[in-house]
Amino acid sequence: MTIPKRKKELQDEPKRFYVFAPSSVYLALQKEAFNRGTDLWTLAGSVLASWVSAGFPDSICPADSDSPRPSPSSFAEPD
Repeated sequence: MTIPKRKKELQDEPKRFYVFAPSSVYLALQKEAFNRGTDLWTLAGSVLASWVSAGFPDSICPADSDSPRPSPSSFAEPD
């Protein structure tokens, strides 16, 4: 068996994989995904992609409790 040669053109296709998190985090992501008009997998992937783009920082500062939270998406609001 030989090592395959590197390809010059690769497609960066989305891949689904599983992670472990507390149930409360899972639920919070589901709710936030709904408020943003997307699904849990896409939102979580976007968060991970942002973390990778930021250079894998060791810590992420939580939102200040004094600062206003963003308003929910109009997608989730009834007409």
